[in-house]
Amino acid sequence: MRGLLCAALTVGLVAAVAPVRADDAKAARAIVDKAIKAHGGGDGLKKYQGSVSTFKGTFSGMGMEIPITGEISVCGATKVKVNIQIDAGGQTLKIVNVVNADKGWTKLGDAVTELDKDAVKEAGENQHAGWVASLAPLVDGKGYTLATTGEHEVGAKKAVGVKVSAKGKRDVDLYFDKDTGLLVKYAHTVKDEGSGQEVLEETVYTEFKEFSGLKQAVKMSTKRDGKPYMDAEVSDVQLSEKLDDGVFGKP
Repeated sequence: MRGLLCAALTVGLVAAVAPVRADDAKAARAIVDKAIKAHGGGDGLKKYQGSVSTFKGTFSGMGMEIPITGEISVCGATKVKVNIQIDAGGQTLKIVNVVNADKGWTKLGDAVTELDKDAVKEAGENQHAGWVASLAPLVDGKGYTLATTGEHEVGAKKAVGVKVSAKGKRDVDLYFDKDTGLLVKYAHTVKDEGSGQEVLEETVYTEFKEFSGLKQAVKMSTKRDGKPYMDAEVSDVQLSEKLDDGVFGKP
Protein backbone atom coordinates (compact mmCIF):
# COMPACT_ATOMS: atom_id res chain seq x y z
CA MET A 1 0.00 0.00 0.00
CA ARG A 2 2.79 2.41 0.89
CA GLY A 3 4.47 1.66 -2.46
CA LEU A 4 1.27 2.37 -4.35
CA LEU A 5 0.77 5.61 -2.41
CA CYS A 6 4.35 6.74 -3.18
CA ALA A 7 3.92 5.88 -6.84
CA ALA A 8 0.65 7.78 -7.04
CA LEU A 9 2.13 10.75 -5.23
CA THR A 10 5.14 10.76 -7.55
CA VAL A 11 2.92 10.71 -10.63
CA GLY A 12 0.88 13.55 -9.18
CA LEU A 13 3.95 15.64 -8.45
CA VAL A 14 5.39 15.03 -11.92
CA ALA A 15 2.10 16.03 -13.48
CA ALA A 16 2.01 19.21 -11.40
CA VAL A 17 5.66 20.20 -11.89
CA ALA A 18 6.16 19.23 -15.53
CA PRO A 19 4.12 22.12 -16.99
CA VAL A 20 6.09 24.61 -14.88
CA ARG A 21 9.39 23.16 -16.07
CA ALA A 22 8.16 23.12 -19.65
CA ASP A 23 7.07 26.74 -19.39
CA ASP A 24 10.45 27.71 -17.91
CA ALA A 25 12.35 25.90 -20.65
CA LYS A 26 10.19 27.67 -23.20
CA ALA A 27 10.91 31.05 -21.59
CA ALA A 28 14.65 30.31 -21.52
CA ARG A 29 14.52 29.25 -25.17
CA ALA A 30 12.83 32.55 -26.09
CA ILE A 31 15.59 34.53 -24.35
CA VAL A 32 18.29 32.58 -26.18
CA ASP A 33 16.49 32.92 -29.53
CA LYS A 34 16.33 36.69 -29.06
CA ALA A 35 20.06 36.71 -28.29
CA ILE A 36 20.91 34.63 -31.35
CA LYS A 37 19.02 37.09 -33.53
CA ALA A 38 20.70 40.07 -31.83
CA HIS A 39 24.14 38.61 -32.52
CA GLY A 40 23.47 38.12 -36.22
CA GLY A 41 21.30 35.05 -36.57
CA GLY A 42 21.55 31.30 -36.29
CA ASP A 43 22.77 30.69 -39.84
CA GLY A 44 25.90 32.78 -39.32
CA LEU A 45 26.61 31.40 -35.87
CA LYS A 46 26.40 27.82 -37.17
CA LYS A 47 28.38 28.62 -40.32
CA TYR A 48 31.43 30.15 -38.68
CA GLN A 49 32.86 27.44 -36.47
CA GLY A 50 36.36 28.94 -36.58
CA SER A 51 37.70 32.28 -35.41
CA VAL A 52 41.04 34.01 -34.95
CA SER A 53 40.99 36.99 -32.58
CA THR A 54 43.79 39.48 -31.95
CA PHE A 55 43.81 41.14 -28.54
CA LYS A 56 45.73 43.13 -25.97
CA GLY A 57 45.07 43.46 -22.28
CA THR A 58 46.21 43.19 -18.70
CA PHE A 59 46.55 40.07 -16.58
CA SER A 60 46.16 40.52 -12.84
CA GLY A 61 48.04 38.02 -10.74
CA MET A 62 50.77 37.57 -8.18
CA GLY A 63 50.09 41.07 -6.96
CA MET A 64 50.92 42.58 -10.34
CA GLU A 65 49.19 43.88 -13.43
CA ILE A 66 50.98 42.40 -16.42
CA PRO A 67 50.51 43.70 -19.99
CA ILE A 68 49.77 40.96 -22.53
CA THR A 69 49.14 40.77 -26.26
CA GLY A 70 48.15 37.77 -28.27
CA GLU A 71 46.00 35.81 -30.67
CA ILE A 72 43.35 33.19 -29.94
CA SER A 73 42.33 30.59 -32.51
CA VAL A 74 39.18 28.57 -31.85
CA CYS A 75 37.40 25.88 -33.83
CA GLY A 76 34.25 24.36 -32.44
CA ALA A 77 33.92 23.07 -28.91
CA THR A 78 37.22 21.24 -28.46
CA LYS A 79 40.02 23.11 -30.22
CA VAL A 80 41.78 26.25 -29.03
CA LYS A 81 45.23 27.77 -29.47
CA VAL A 82 46.42 30.82 -27.56
CA ASN A 83 49.58 32.71 -28.50
CA ILE A 84 50.53 35.16 -25.75
CA GLN A 85 53.34 37.64 -25.29
CA ILE A 86 53.91 38.86 -21.75
CA ASP A 87 56.01 41.87 -20.82
CA ALA A 88 57.00 41.73 -17.17
CA GLY A 89 59.99 43.00 -15.21
CA GLY A 90 61.78 44.11 -18.34
CA GLN A 91 61.47 40.65 -19.86
CA THR A 92 59.36 39.43 -22.75
CA LEU A 93 57.94 35.92 -22.52
CA LYS A 94 56.18 34.07 -25.33
CA ILE A 95 53.71 31.35 -24.38
CA VAL A 96 51.65 29.06 -26.60
CA ASN A 97 48.82 26.97 -25.16
CA VAL A 98 47.06 24.40 -27.35
CA VAL A 99 44.16 22.08 -26.57
CA ASN A 100 42.86 19.69 -29.21
CA ALA A 101 40.16 17.40 -27.82
CA ASP A 102 41.95 15.06 -25.39
CA LYS A 103 45.47 16.41 -25.97
CA GLY A 104 47.17 19.64 -24.99
CA TRP A 105 50.53 21.38 -24.77
CA THR A 106 52.18 24.46 -23.33
CA LYS A 107 55.21 26.03 -24.99
CA LEU A 108 57.30 28.50 -22.99
CA GLY A 109 60.17 29.83 -25.06
CA ASP A 110 61.52 26.73 -26.81
CA ALA A 111 60.37 24.24 -24.16
CA VAL A 112 57.20 22.25 -24.86
CA THR A 113 55.31 20.46 -22.08
CA GLU A 114 52.46 18.03 -22.65
CA LEU A 115 49.46 18.69 -20.44
CA ASP A 116 48.34 15.92 -18.13
CA LYS A 117 44.79 14.56 -18.18
CA ASP A 118 43.56 16.83 -15.39
CA ALA A 119 44.93 19.94 -17.10
CA VAL A 120 43.39 18.92 -20.44
CA LYS A 121 40.06 18.25 -18.75
CA GLU A 122 40.09 21.66 -17.05
CA ALA A 123 41.04 23.39 -20.29
CA GLY A 124 38.17 21.53 -21.95
CA GLU A 125 35.75 22.88 -19.35
CA ASN A 126 36.93 26.42 -20.06
CA GLN A 127 36.64 25.87 -23.81
CA HIS A 128 33.14 24.44 -23.32
CA ALA A 129 32.08 27.57 -21.40
CA GLY A 130 33.45 29.84 -24.09
CA TRP A 131 31.78 27.79 -26.81
CA VAL A 132 28.43 28.04 -25.03
CA ALA A 133 28.96 31.80 -24.68
CA SER A 134 29.47 32.02 -28.45
CA LEU A 135 25.82 30.86 -28.71
CA ALA A 136 26.70 28.67 -31.71
CA PRO A 137 25.79 25.35 -30.03
CA LEU A 138 22.52 26.80 -28.74
CA VAL A 139 21.16 27.51 -32.21
CA ASP A 140 19.71 23.99 -32.38
CA GLY A 141 20.34 23.33 -28.68
CA LYS A 142 20.87 19.57 -29.02
CA GLY A 143 22.38 18.14 -25.87
CA TYR A 144 21.71 21.28 -23.82
CA THR A 145 19.11 22.07 -21.17
CA LEU A 146 18.07 25.68 -20.58
CA ALA A 147 16.56 27.24 -17.47
CA THR A 148 15.86 30.84 -16.54
CA THR A 149 17.64 32.42 -13.56
CA GLY A 150 15.60 35.62 -13.27
CA GLU A 151 16.56 39.26 -13.70
CA HIS A 152 19.99 40.61 -12.79
CA GLU A 153 22.05 43.78 -12.93
CA VAL A 154 25.23 43.70 -14.98
CA GLY A 155 26.90 47.04 -14.50
CA ALA A 156 24.24 49.59 -15.34
CA LYS A 157 22.30 47.16 -17.51
CA LYS A 158 19.21 45.14 -16.71
CA ALA A 159 19.80 41.55 -17.74
CA VAL A 160 17.94 38.26 -17.87
CA GLY A 161 19.75 35.04 -17.02
CA VAL A 162 19.77 31.56 -18.51
CA LYS A 163 21.55 28.54 -17.04
CA VAL A 164 22.92 26.15 -19.67
CA SER A 165 23.48 22.54 -18.66
CA ALA A 166 25.09 19.71 -20.62
CA LYS A 167 25.80 16.14 -19.54
CA GLY A 168 29.30 15.71 -18.14
CA LYS A 169 30.05 19.46 -18.15
CA ARG A 170 29.80 22.22 -15.57
CA ASP A 171 26.87 24.59 -15.92
CA VAL A 172 27.35 27.93 -17.65
CA ASP A 173 25.29 30.99 -16.71
CA LEU A 174 24.54 33.48 -19.49
CA TYR A 175 23.25 37.01 -18.92
CA PHE A 176 21.56 38.92 -21.73
CA ASP A 177 20.77 42.63 -22.00
CA LYS A 178 17.04 42.80 -21.35
CA ASP A 179 16.51 45.36 -24.12
CA THR A 180 18.95 44.42 -26.89
CA GLY A 181 19.31 40.70 -26.25
CA LEU A 182 23.11 40.89 -26.48
CA LEU A 183 25.18 38.68 -24.18
CA VAL A 184 26.68 40.97 -21.54
CA LYS A 185 28.11 38.40 -19.13
CA TYR A 186 28.81 34.72 -18.68
CA ALA A 187 29.93 32.83 -15.59
CA HIS A 188 31.16 29.34 -14.79
CA THR A 189 33.23 27.45 -12.25
CA VAL A 190 36.98 27.03 -12.81
CA LYS A 191 39.89 25.59 -10.87
CA ASP A 192 42.16 28.44 -9.86
CA GLU A 193 45.76 27.79 -10.92
CA GLY A 194 47.19 29.22 -7.72
CA SER A 195 44.98 27.64 -5.05
CA GLY A 196 43.68 24.62 -6.94
CA GLN A 197 40.23 25.44 -5.54
CA GLU A 198 37.06 25.75 -7.60
CA VAL A 199 36.02 29.39 -7.88
CA LEU A 200 33.54 31.41 -9.89
CA GLU A 201 34.85 33.08 -13.03
CA GLU A 202 32.76 35.93 -14.46
CA THR A 203 33.37 37.70 -17.77
CA VAL A 204 31.54 40.93 -18.58
CA TYR A 205 31.27 42.26 -22.14
CA THR A 206 31.03 46.04 -22.53
CA GLU A 207 31.45 46.70 -26.26
CA PHE A 208 30.57 44.90 -29.50
CA LYS A 209 31.51 45.21 -33.17
CA GLU A 210 30.29 43.43 -36.26
CA PHE A 211 32.50 40.94 -38.11
CA SER A 212 31.20 38.99 -41.12
CA GLY A 213 27.66 39.93 -40.14
CA LEU A 214 27.97 38.72 -36.53
CA LYS A 215 28.24 40.91 -33.45
CA GLN A 216 31.29 39.96 -31.41
CA ALA A 217 32.40 41.26 -28.01
CA VAL A 218 35.54 43.40 -28.30
CA LYS A 219 35.90 44.67 -24.73
CA MET A 220 35.73 42.33 -21.75
CA SER A 221 36.65 42.14 -18.11
CA THR A 222 37.10 38.89 -16.19
CA LYS A 223 37.05 38.29 -12.45
CA ARG A 224 37.89 35.15 -10.51
CA ASP A 225 36.49 34.68 -7.05
CA GLY A 226 35.39 38.32 -7.23
CA LYS A 227 38.92 39.58 -7.90
CA PRO A 228 40.26 41.15 -11.12
CA TYR A 229 41.79 38.49 -13.37
CA MET A 230 42.06 39.91 -16.88
CA ASP A 231 40.91 42.86 -18.97
CA ALA A 232 41.13 42.56 -22.73
CA GLU A 233 40.30 44.46 -25.89
CA VAL A 234 39.96 42.70 -29.24
CA SER A 235 41.23 44.60 -32.27
CA ASP A 236 40.25 42.11 -34.98
CA VAL A 237 38.23 38.93 -35.45
CA GLN A 238 38.59 36.73 -38.53
CA LEU A 239 35.71 34.26 -38.86
CA SER A 240 35.84 31.13 -41.01
CA GLU A 241 33.79 28.01 -41.53
CA LYS A 242 36.62 25.93 -40.06
CA LEU A 243 40.33 26.15 -39.26
CA ASP A 244 42.90 23.64 -40.46
CA ASP A 245 43.52 20.98 -37.83
CA GLY A 246 47.25 21.65 -38.19
CA VAL A 247 46.70 24.91 -36.32
CA PHE A 248 45.96 22.85 -33.21
CA GLY A 249 48.91 20.50 -33.40
CA LYS A 250 51.84 20.27 -31.01
CA PRO A 251 53.55 23.71 -31.01
